[in-house]
Amino acid sequence: MIRVPSLQPLLLCLCLAACLFASPSQIQAQFQTNVTLNKETYLIYEGIEATVTITNRSGADVVMGGPRGGPWLGFNITDPRGHQGPTISMDGADPIIFKSGTTISRKVAISKGYSFSEYGNYFIAATVYHAPSQQYYSSNRARANFTGAKAFWEQSFGVPLGLPSAGQVRRYTLTSMRDIDRTYLYVRLLDDRSGANISTFSLGSAIMVTDPQVTVDRENKMHVLFMTVPRIYSHVVIDSQGKIFRRNYHRETDAERPQLAVQTDGNIVVSGGYPYDPAIEAEQEKVNRGRSIGEKPPGL
Repeated sequence: MIRVPSLQPLLLCLCLAACLFASPSQIQAQFQTNVTLNKETYLIYEGIEATVTITNRSGADVVMGGPRGGPWLGFNITDPRGHQGPTISMDGADPIIFKSGTTISRKVAISKGYSFSEYGNYFIAATVYHAPSQQYYSSNRARANFTGAKAFWEQSFGVPLGLPSAGQVRRYTLTSMRDIDRTYLYVRLLDDRSGANISTFSLGSAIMVTDPQVTVDRENKMHVLFMTVPRIYSHVVIDSQGKIFRRNYHRETDAERPQLAVQTDGNIVVSGGYPYDPAIEAEQEKVNRGRSIGEKPPGL
């Protein structure tokens, strides 16, 4: 009698091989993930805003939540020396139901969990946790180039009473940095004694046909006035904690340009030109163009 060998071991080997070779494609099939950065070149210590876009390709709805109730979104950062630190988890990644076939996007300020303190290229990849498989899946790696620039204005001051770190001596600095096609203004807040960075951020792009105006008021708030688009000036007030306190816009006239002026009581105001509201301007342009066909009442 001829004995037929059992097929169970063979089937088991085939199944294991199929799982082994299918794993990479299955990993990619769960979530299609992409990360982009708000720009390419940064000033050292400046924060990065990353946009993570995720498409659910798993074929099923997924409850997005991290292990043990933790965040489901994180970032892996490789520094200019090639070192990768621990994954930075984003606390704002709350649990959600991610519908099959849909896409979600999240804008994240990575600098809240990481200090970009070295010159050179950093590489940033998002990691997304897939609860059913209990695995993290990575995105592409986005590049961020960090460089330095010398401040063209600085002023030391004491933090006013009643505020965090009251009495501490700090220093405002204002720096300009040229990117590919535009110039950006940066405010940096430093500890005056140690030079340690407290806050670094961009005020936006500036047209340098006129020099930015900058001063400190009686409350030790920093005021910066600069041209942001032709004939439009941005007036930004920064507080002693390194936060933007207020931002207003002014338009120049044929006769005069906006200027920072110190009043007798020490307050800083903008004289010349007139206040400008971009939202009102956009609405007025829409009215001037008239209604589009899609905006006309039915039947007309």
